[in-house]
Amino acid sequence: MAVVTLGAALSVRAFAGVDWRGTLHALRSVGSAAPLVFVPFLGAALLDSTGVLLLLRVLGRRVALRQLFAIRVGTEALHYTAPAGFLVADSAAATLLHGRFGVPLSDGAVVAVARRWLVMRGHAAYILVGAFLSAGVLAGVSRRCGVGPWLPYAVGASALVPLVLSVGVGAAFVGKASLVRLQRVLARSPWEWLRRRTASWRNGAMALDARFSRLGSSPSATWGATVAFLCCWLLESVETAVILCLVGAPFDLALAMAAEVGVSLIRAVSNVVPAGLGVQDASYATLLPAMGLSPDAAAAFVLIKRGKELVWIAAGYGLLAALRRRIAVAQSDPKASAAVAVAPSSALQGVVGC
Repeated sequence: MAVVTLGAALSVRAFAGVDWRGTLHALRSVGSAAPLVFVPFLGAALLDSTGVLLLLRVLGRRVALRQLFAIRVGTEALHYTAPAGFLVADSAAATLLHGRFGVPLSDGAVVAVARRWLVMRGHAAYILVGAFLSAGVLAGVSRRCGVGPWLPYAVGASALVPLVLSVGVGAAFVGKASLVRLQRVLARSPWEWLRRRTASWRNGAMALDARFSRLGSSPSATWGATVAFLCCWLLESVETAVILCLVGAPFDLALAMAAEVGVSLIRAVSNVVPAGLGVQDASYATLLPAMGLSPDAAAAFVLIKRGKELVWIAAGYGLLAALRRRIAVAQSDPKASAAVAVAPSSALQGVVGC
């Protein structure tokens, strides 16, 4: 509650000087073009689902793209509304894949980690591409703010953050036996209770390391998924360009990319706050006027972006409820239950100590 309150306070402060009559006028001018706001996310969800599909197929799991798409849209509601929402969404996706389509929880967990690895790789590429294509816009912001010409270089250098994290997570996929090594370290702990507990994890750790290596040894799938996730990031900029156009700015993809690459890393870091409440809003409220957008139009931009999120939150929770009902029906029918109910693998049970 304190985090949400702090986020709300940041939002109020960011828009303290806004003329809300001008903002309301900008919102009214959107009119019948409003549905265009929802198109980029649909494309991004489809691309994201395609990336996950490629990873699942390497593990020998067959789930239809439309089914993955439904899970992706459904779990987006959790991503927006829960603290550390990406972790909650990944856990829910693995649970739904297990309960609805019989994908073992261990494979769902491996795919979730692989997706995080490749999403961060795509994020690093996105920041570099965006900083290059929008260098002129970012340099103009630097000049107007009187801070020198360093902003394009600083934004480009920020790609090191997701790149380093991606390399760290990706070590598990290149035959390093990361979980087995962790188990060995814990087994040498001075605390007997910890040694006993981790002794039973070895088989599970070996099984999961094998799954990680199997994904890592399929470059066609991992790089294909990386391209899909990079395109998801690019569609964030398309969405921003569409919303900026709707509130009165010209359709300028370079301007939109400048805003998004400048905010994307902040948004990723602020994921501990539901939907980056306050942090994301204050970032847009500061950056967009520096790019020449009026404060009233910037406020309208943020309200439209938040309104779009509310629509997807409602749609996502509706889809989650429908998926849960289907799982309940399948589990209540012995024949259907036998088709989809697969016990969690001993590998995952061993690693998490179940």
